[in-house]
Amino acid sequence: MTRQTDARVITKYLERYAEPEASVGARLTRPTDHILVIPAHDESASMLNGLHTALKTVQHNGQRALCIVVVNATNQHGSTVHTCNDKLIVNLKNVGPSVSLHTTGETPCWYIDGATFDLLLIDRNSAGHRLPRREGVGLARKIGCDVALSSIQSTTTTARLIHTSDCDVCLPKTYFDVEYPPSCAAVIYPFRHIPCGSLAIDKAHAYYEAYLRYYVLGLRYAQSVYDFHSIGSCIAVRPITYAQVRGVPKREAGEDFYLLNKLAKLGAIHTAQTEPIRIRSRVSARVPFGTGRSTHDIAHSTAGYAIYDPTIFNLLRAWNTALPALGDASPNHAYASVYQRAVQYLNADTADRLDTALRSLDAPTALREAAAQSTTPAVRRKWFHDWFDGFRTLKLVHSLRDNGLPNIPWADAIASANFCKLSGGTNNTHSTRIEGDPFDLCRKLARLEERI
Repeated sequence: MTRQTDARVITKYLERYAEPEASVGARLTRPTDHILVIPAHDESASMLNGLHTALKTVQHNGQRALCIVVVNATNQHGSTVHTCNDKLIVNLKNVGPSVSLHTTGETPCWYIDGATFDLLLIDRNSAGHRLPRREGVGLARKIGCDVALSSIQSTTTTARLIHTSDCDVCLPKTYFDVEYPPSCAAVIYPFRHIPCGSLAIDKAHAYYEAYLRYYVLGLRYAQSVYDFHSIGSCIAVRPITYAQVRGVPKREAGEDFYLLNKLAKLGAIHTAQTEPIRIRSRVSARVPFGTGRSTHDIAHSTAGYAIYDPTIFNLLRAWNTALPALGDASPNHAYASVYQRAVQYLNADTADRLDTALRSLDAPTALREAAAQSTTPAVRRKWFHDWFDGFRTLKLVHSLRDNGLPNIPWADAIASANFCKLSGGTNNTHSTRIEGDPFDLCRKLARLEERI
């Protein structure tokens, strides 16, 4: 796309799909070089502590960063949350001289001139301005990103990326200096959880992080094109691709997964070559699923924690590597061609299990439609990958789990998965031993991700 085309796409998004608060971005007058969006819910002003190193580096480089904080809650949240949010708003307004940017009837928002960065504070916590039910963190993140996009479009900022993170992070000092291919759709940062000192909480976070890495390594082994982490704390999006996918999904959880799932259909999801974002271990019930909820559940039953059987990723690999058979297949025989290649080395029971799972996704219809799109293999392959995306990949994994391959204890899964083997050796020798410091396993798996 040309710069003019990009501008038209962004303008269309802002006019038709952006949240009302987006107009605030065009009211900013102080030039900035980088933008960071953070939704805040039931947090204290100490949330800024983890941002200071990165923000000070920007200042040291003679630049300025804009931090957009969207303080949010719904009416369903209790008065304790609303009071905590009110206190956060007061404390953030004291970061520096503040100026009101809203007019009568608009969402309250203020520009704060901080010592080392600009702060834009948006209040979706006060009565009459709270988020709708079931549109929690997704809508809050979208509001902030829409404001960022508006600021970029109005040329108030020269930011090349819309960074978005969370309140429980410590950003590396080179956070804003990330390099990425111009053709990528988004950037994800490496991450690691850091212990908080509570044995149960730290162990739960280590177990869950190990699972996240296990899943991505499994997808990579299976040759999925959706083999990346989906963590809201670690995402930066190009303005044009953000507009093309119509912003952050307005979900109460999982908005990061669905956003990246859409972005991956426009271009590569690039993993930044930087120091990791450090995420503080803590239990949270802010959203119905995700890291906070999962670690809450794990902490109450570490002994019973189970994850996907690694056999599932063998079947997923068989399916993905059979895709070339779609290249010259007729539409009516497309599924049979790919399926027969996928199961050529599987026993009958396993082949039937894969067939059942694929049919639960209506894969025969999808492959027939893919083959009907074009006779060009590359076009068919692109159509297939857009259909068999990260969401349907996860649905296939769940279908296989529910039909004969149930979850197994997490330590057994990681120890037996050949894609989690860190070095050469016999089939009985894994260097991913589940011993000692549980975060040590996470570090080993992270190093394996970097090698592959």
